[in-house]
Amino acid sequence: MSPILRMENLTVKLGGRVIIENINLRINRQEIVAIVGPNGGGKTTLIKTALGLITPTEGTVEILGTTPEKAIKTGKIGYLPQKTDIPRNFPFSVLDVVLLGLVNSGLSRKEKLEKAKKYLSYVGMGGLEDHPYGRLSGGQQQRVSIARVLVSDPEIIFLDEPSTGIDVVAQESFYDFLKKLRDEKGITVVMVSHDIGVVGKFVDKVAGLNRFLHYYGHPRDFFQRHVLEKLYGTDVELIIHSPECVACEHFHSDFRK
Repeated sequence: MSPILRMENLTVKLGGRVIIENINLRINRQEIVAIVGPNGGGKTTLIKTALGLITPTEGTVEILGTTPEKAIKTGKIGYLPQKTDIPRNFPFSVLDVVLLGLVNSGLSRKEKLEKAKKYLSYVGMGGLEDHPYGRLSGGQQQRVSIARVLVSDPEIIFLDEPSTGIDVVAQESFYDFLKKLRDEKGITVVMVSHDIGVVGKFVDKVAGLNRFLHYYGHPRDFFQRHVLEKLYGTDVELIIHSPECVACEHFHSDFRK
């Protein structure tokens, strides 16, 4: 089966500076992939290039079997940026926010309402359709935002730091929900994350990016000193709080520089 996302010899320069260089990456369908690395390492640039928002300086990107520009027009790609474009004090209801994902769908008003309510129920937010979006907790807002992405029935979704602003319990619940999307709906999930000690037990693959792609593979082999030193620098100190969890692929780690 061909990959849902393929990058070959990809280099991106912005403002005369190389942000990512010679990236070769293949993401298969129905995988959850976490892109991790230090701030400024090119993680968001990589996602925006996959979405066609940034043009590569060199190399090629293929998504859904075509170019990003053509793939976006199919409506089969979902994107949740790090910063929401909906102010917390804006008088939108939960239902209003999800309906934003159907603006260009061509559906009737009735069809839009039915679909929006269906996905709110799917993400565990059913019954809160009329609730003010700005009064939700961070975890609840994240679920509503995911529903807004899902209403277009995407095959692949990109999430930029999806756990920012939500507590640890909500984070684990959120990552479990991403597995549900993969298993029940066959959706491929690509997310930028700084929670490298948490995502290891939820994702299928980890991409370690700091200008170059220093690692791509199973989370089990990511948490090795030589990999982390290449990615974060030679003075990284790895502390495993629960050593017995390494064998069962549950990683709770701190990284100090």
